Amino acid sequence: MRYVNAVPVIATDDVRYTVAYYEQILGFTQHFIFGDPPVYAGIERNGVLIYITLDARLASTLKESDLHPDLFLWVDDIDKVYEEHKQRGAKIFEEIADRPWDARQYVIEDPNGYRLKIAERADQVVDFDHGVDVVMACIRRGRYHRIPPFTL
Repeated sequence: MRYVNAVPVIATDDVRYTVAYYEQILGFTQHFIFGDPPVYAGIERNGVLIYITLDARLASTLKESDLHPDLFLWVDDIDKVYEEHKQRGAKIFEEIADRPWDARQYVIEDPNGYRLKIAERADQVVDFDHGVDVVMACIRRGRYHRIPPFTL
């Protein structure tokens, strides 16, 4: 038995609008939509799934409290993806730059306040499907600092 995947879920007060944003601005396609009016949806791009749920209370709390949950998306050919997002009118929160964790990254803020950290690994030899390899590569480069485990 093993886990095989995880899918982030974005809370919104307007599922249809959020799906349209991800389609038109970020290039995703609708995977499914449920309800009339919609209460749940899935979008997909190159095998990457994101779910969208109608949760007006959570969406409102995030906005009122100025909270911005992160979604981290690994891509190939980041400069091309970045230019596509800029041309389509994405709100760039952080410009593209090389980061100390061996990634080239930029950040988009979606209409719900979520921050999409879009990155490409700087070292193409490292396979991000194998997390231990990533950590070891960072340790070898002196760019990984172990955080002590959190205990209650």
